[in-house]
This record gives sequence, structure tokens and C-alpha cells, in this order.
Amino acid sequence: MLTRIVVAAALALAVLAPAGGAGPAGAEPATAPPPADWIGPAAGLGRPEFTARLVAGGTDSSDPSVVWLGLQVRLGPGWHTYWRSAGDAGAPPEFDWSGSANVADVTVEWPAPRRITVADFDSFGYEDEVVFPVRMRRADPQASTRVSLSLALYVCATICTRNDLRLDTVVPPGEAASADAELITAWRRKVPARDAVAGLSIGALSLERDPPRLRAEVRSSPPLVAADAFVDGDDAIAAGRPKFSPGETGVTMVTLPLDGLGGGGPTRPLRLTLVDGARAVEAVLEPTAVAAPTAATASTAAAVSTPVTAPSASAPGAPMSIGGASLVAMLLAALLGGLVLNVMPCVFPVLSLKLLALAGHGAEPHAVRRGLVASALGVVASFLVLAGVLAALKAAGAQIGWGIQFQQPVFLIAMAIVLALFAANLLGLFEVRLPMGLAGVAGRAGGGHGPAAQFANGAVMTLLATPCSAPFVGTAVGFALARGPAEIVAVFAALGLGMAAPQLVLAAVPRLARRLPRPGPWLDKVRPFAAVALLGTAAWLLVVVAEIAGAATALTVAAMLTVALLAAGLWRGRLARVAAASLAAALVGVVVLTGGRLAPAAADAPQAVEWRPFAPEAVQAAVRSGRTVLVDVTASWCITCKVNEALILDSAAIRRRLGTDVVPIKGDWTRPDPVIAAYLGGFGRYGLPFNAVFGPGAPDGIVLPELLTTDAVLAAFDRAATPALAERTDR
Repeated sequence: MLTRIVVAAALALAVLAPAGGAGPAGAEPATAPPPADWIGPAAGLGRPEFTARLVAGGTDSSDPSVVWLGLQVRLGPGWHTYWRSAGDAGAPPEFDWSGSANVADVTVEWPAPRRITVADFDSFGYEDEVVFPVRMRRADPQASTRVSLSLALYVCATICTRNDLRLDTVVPPGEAASADAELITAWRRKVPARDAVAGLSIGALSLERDPPRLRAEVRSSPPLVAADAFVDGDDAIAAGRPKFSPGETGVTMVTLPLDGLGGGGPTRPLRLTLVDGARAVEAVLEPTAVAAPTAATASTAAAVSTPVTAPSASAPGAPMSIGGASLVAMLLAALLGGLVLNVMPCVFPVLSLKLLALAGHGAEPHAVRRGLVASALGVVASFLVLAGVLAALKAAGAQIGWGIQFQQPVFLIAMAIVLALFAANLLGLFEVRLPMGLAGVAGRAGGGHGPAAQFANGAVMTLLATPCSAPFVGTAVGFALARGPAEIVAVFAALGLGMAAPQLVLAAVPRLARRLPRPGPWLDKVRPFAAVALLGTAAWLLVVVAEIAGAATALTVAAMLTVALLAAGLWRGRLARVAAASLAAALVGVVVLTGGRLAPAAADAPQAVEWRPFAPEAVQAAVRSGRTVLVDVTASWCITCKVNEALILDSAAIRRRLGTDVVPIKGDWTRPDPVIAAYLGGFGRYGLPFNAVFGPGAPDGIVLPELLTTDAVLAAFDRAATPALAERTDR
């Protein structure tokens, strides 16, 4: 008896031991890091040997609002974890789904356990590997679902350790099954059935007082081979090891002694789980069925339900919910967002195209209107092309997002060439016919004022002005990309109409159109400056190419453009303009070669912020340790991101906080990155810039606006750092 008391006390205290405590005697500490998608225990001598991950399966065939996930745990030799009832020692896993978004409720299912005996103590759980199937109902099946699990996992050998983990995944909308669907389905088959399974069933249940025990009639064909039974449901009652004895023909009687029954009987339903090899069934005895045989009721507790309240859109730190937004509201947001795009920093590189599209019209009102309408149609057409491409990519299962064309070197090189052709026309170098009429087409588009030229200006201007998001744009695009092709096309068409609104208004109001500058000698003087601006934009695009595809590729394109411009100018005999064009093209190569790093840092420049590389688990770990975190997802092609960094994030007020009481974490989305794309999608965002602040007062993150202000960032720091303040704000 003394031995049992000592062992019980040791096990009870060990449950509270943190991960990284002493392991089994003589055990070598695990040194190999877990695979990329697995999370292991904190490093330390004698840490428990296990890894865990959260995987997504697919949509339930009978209910499109339900998706299946799985918590997969792999255990090292000699280690085990626990069932929903741990037995004499240990504790079951604790699941907290409150950090999830677009989740209505969650149900964790428990595969059949096995009996694990240590020092005459019986625990119920799993060794080697277990997958807990998770049935998750989405609030909106057509929206992306961010799943965030805070898990307390008790892993034991000679002693037990509690391991606090944070696992996240993003479930995209739709019904596609993942590669892990079969794994989850296989473990769902190991969950005890509520009815007969493979010839195994539980008949009548009875509860006897003297002595206290639970009796069950079991029918099995084939006969039981390695059966075991477990009782749970009422924490005050513990069951001993079962005894199996033959009953009437075809029936086996199962008897389990009970401890803690008391004179009044159980206050909660008792659940009997019977396991025989790969077969497992369960039945429930209600509290009223005492001392009399009763037919076993169908178990409604095969899975423990954990309702989740999705974060409110008004709660601090909650991602913006777009699941319940109407299409009409999103179309209005898209119109406003498109209009705002006209004044976003992303438009600055192609501002000369926009100005030339509005300037130089003839005096005839009809010609002015035709040009303006053609430019507007070019804008809308570009948005519709983007919508079609994104809808096709989504249907193919690819990662999608706003401005992702800037992650493709082919697109960047093509746009750089187009801009160089436009600039060549403005410099008067492009009046010679090239093969297939390319020169004439590009020349008319670059500097002409007919409908075709204005349409081309509008189309190219749009393609180059969409690497960054804007107020209202992120919300509208997130809504569209989380839905089907019809919504994507509708929202992107509204974005195009919003961006084309200035041209349409000028075309609709002749008095305003007549105020546009008329052609004259001034236009010839402006064109060289516009050409230099276009070549500067081409240089910027090739800098991005250098980062994505390498400097050799970008330099090759720059050299080819220089040679082409030089040849065109020599053909026309305009040496001055040839010199200007060649100088500008050479500048492209210099910028690419140096990466914009020619300027030396000033001696009194402030110390650069040491940004940590982006990883979702790094954000979670910092928040769990009580730190405040700023996440900045940026890209080389995101001009608005650069403006935010230069004016706000690099300001003295923000620098004083970063690296001291705020952990700065930066993600680079210049190249395609499925982890970053999924992370943004979990917040209903599909474009840049993206900035969010996390902390004890905002574990789910405070998503900042696209255009940052110092006050907004500092306020988010303070709110995220103070849980009490966040709670008062919630109320």
C-alpha cells in the first residue's frame, strides 16, 4: 500500500512538470529537430520524445459546412499520452480552439485506447502514434477558415510532462480533400462505434450496489479474443479491471468493479467502451438506470464537443470577418477601393502614363470622350483579366492573392519591355517599322491619343498599379477570393470601375473634359521627362527580377533593352535622344547590379531594426512568453510597403519600441510562399501590405490598416501588451 501511495504522489506531481524536465533514467535526449510541419517539445535535457502536427482532411460528404482535421501525435519509445479518461495517473489532452476564425463549433473524437500499466497503476491512452479526428463546423463554408489550437498535451514515461503547444492551419473554402484525408479517415474508424460494428455489440447495461459494479451483456461474432473495457463519464467514479464470463448462448457478461459510486448512484451518465483488437463499441447508462437492467442507449458522447465562439469583428485583435458580408456591400467597398487606388503610392511609378492618358486630347468633345472611355475600358479589361486568371488558379488548387503577378519574372520582364517601348516612342525613337508591326503598335499605344492608344494606356497602367492593396481593396479582394468565380469577376469588375471613375466622370461631364490640357509645344517638352519616369519604372521592375530570378537575368534584359534603344535611335539618326535613352537604359543595369545599395549609410543614421524571419510558430512562441510582436509582411514590388517602412516603421518613435518591448518579425512575399499566402488568408487578406500586432492582450492579432500611421501602430502596441485593457475594450 505504501508503494502505491508513493507512486501515486510521484505521478500526480509529475503531471505538473513542464516539458523539458527529466526524462527516463538513462535515456538519451532527443537532438534531431522535428520535420518542418511538426512541432516538438521545448529543447532541454531529458525532454519528452514526441512530435505533433495539425492536418486538414476534407469536407464531410454529408455536410458541406463540416471539415475534418486531425491532431497527429508521434511518440518515442517508452512514451505515451492519454485518452479522454486518463485512468489512475496522467491527464487527458486539453484543447482550446478560441483563437480560430470562421469556426462555429469543434468536436474532438477519441480513438479506442489501450490499457497502459506502470507500477500496478492502469492508465488509458496511446503509444507510438495517435491521430485525434476533429470535426469542425465552419460558420461560412465559402470562406477561408483559420484554425488555431492551443494544446496542453501530457506525455509520460517514468514521469509525466505537460507540453503547451500552439498549432495552426488554414482550411481553404471548397470541398477538396487533402493528402491527409485518408489518414484521418483511417483513425476515424478506430473511434468506438455507437452501434454494432464487425459483429460486436453491447446489449443490456445494469448497475449493482452490493458490491458496486457495472455489468454489461456483450454479443460478439467472432468471439472476443483480446477484449478490454473502460468506464468514464463521471469523474467521481473509477472502474477497475473488467472480468469476462460466459453467459447464455452467444453472450459474454462483462463486469467492472466501481469505486466512488456512493449511496445516491452516479450523477452523470456512465459510458462503457469495449475494445477487442480493431473493433470498438460503446454504450451509455443514464443516471436514472440504477440497479435494474436496461437496454443500452445509443451513445451520444462518442465525441466531446467544444463550442467555439468565433472572434467578433469588433473585438480588438480579431481578424476582420468577411463570412457574413453581403455581395452588395463588397461591391460598394470594391468601388471605393478602386477609386482610392488612383492615389496610392503604387500608382507613382506609372503616374506619367496616367497623366499622358488625360493630356493632349484634341478640342473635339467626341474625341475627348472616346479617349477617356477607351482608357476606362482598358482599366476594367485589365481587372477582368486578373479576375479570370485568379479564378482559374483557384480552381486548379493554386495559392492566389492580390498582386501575385509581380512574383513572376516573366510578367515583370514583359512589363519592363513594354515600358521601354513606351519610353522609346516618347523620345521619338520608335517611328521605324519592326517585325510584325510591333513598333507601330507600341508606338501608337505609348504616345498616341486614339482609342486604341488610350485603351492600351489604361490596361498597362492597371497591371502596374496593382502590386499593393489599399483601404477597402483588401476587404473586397478577400471576400472575392474566398468565394467562387462569379463573385471574383463581380468584385474585380467593381474595382476596375472604381479605378476608372475619374476617366468616366470626365467623359460624362463635358465641361470638366474641356478643362484638360490641349496639345501644343508644351507636350513635346514634357515627353522626355515622362520617358525617363517610365524607364525608371522599368528599372524598378528589373530590380525585382534580380531578387526573384537573379541579377544575371535582369542584367541580360537591361543590356538587350539598351542595345535595342540604341539601334532604333541610330536608325533614325537622333543622336541626342539615343544618348538619353542609352543613359537611362544603362542606369537600369547599374540599379540592378547594385540593388539600390550604392548610397552609403550616414554616420549618424539610426541603428537598423533587427527583424526576425517570419514563421507562424515564432509569432506564437513570442506571444506565449508574454511578448508583444509586430508582424510586417512586405515585398520588393510593394511600393506602399516601402512607404510604410520609410515613413512609419523606420521612424524614431517606432524604432524605440522595436527590439526592446516589441519583437519585430518580417515576412518577405517577393517570391511565391505558400506559408505566407495561407497566413494572410487566415486573416481574410490576400494582398500587401499586411501588418499585425500580437500580444497578451491580442493573441489573435490586431490587423493594422494598409496605410500606417505612427499613432495607430503605437496604440496597437499598447493594447496588445495589456490583457486587462483588451478585456475592458471587449466589454
